[in-house]
Amino acid sequence: MKANWTSVNDVAEGLALEAGLFAEAGQGVGLWQSTTPALVCPRTYRKRDGFQTAIQNSADRGWPVHMRPSGGGTVPLGPGVLNMVMALTIPQSFGITNGYKMLCEPIIRLGERLGLVLEPGATPESFCDGDWNLSFEGRKIVGTAQRLRPLRQGRVRFLGHALILLDGDVTPGAEAVDAFHRDLGLDPIRSDVHMTLQDAMDGPLPALSEIVETVGKKAIASIDRRFPN
Repeated sequence: MKANWTSVNDVAEGLALEAGLFAEAGQGVGLWQSTTPALVCPRTYRKRDGFQTAIQNSADRGWPVHMRPSGGGTVPLGPGVLNMVMALTIPQSFGITNGYKMLCEPIIRLGERLGLVLEPGATPESFCDGDWNLSFEGRKIVGTAQRLRPLRQGRVRFLGHALILLDGDVTPGAEAVDAFHRDLGLDPIRSDVHMTLQDAMDGPLPALSEIVETVGKKAIASIDRRFPN
């Protein structure tokens, strides 16, 4: 298995790559980054009052909105954000917690390589908050989500997604989510509870190619350790 890296022009292309991995039968790891910004929210938001107005307002602010089939909350994607995806078929008994541990492990290992201790846990008032955020000194750097599709014989298709804030200014993305939430009557988001890997580093961040290579190798190792071929 090899981790595939793709730079896309539009977040919709990245979501299509993820859907393709999820639809396949084997194990796969994908990493991608969009050159243009956008918000991604759950499809369930379509049922909320004012949704069409909210997505139009967001697009007018320079943040078009795309939808995904999984749960969670709204996230900003684009330059400075690296997306890592794992797709594989697992026993249903493996469980959600073990799925998150498998997903987070390669990024925790990346942090160790950079001299950072990334800790799992919730980050109140962050976008798409959850118990399996990875944070440094209480500020969120990584958000995670997973989707499961039941198969036969007690097995499920697993898709795990991690959003890694690499560099750049996190404020515009957080403010875009906050404005979108405000239009939908959802909880407010604070930019200052987030940070990038570059923010956490004492020195310069390694090149994107080096980070992609490290995360890809660690992701494959995380899968192989639990599900050896």
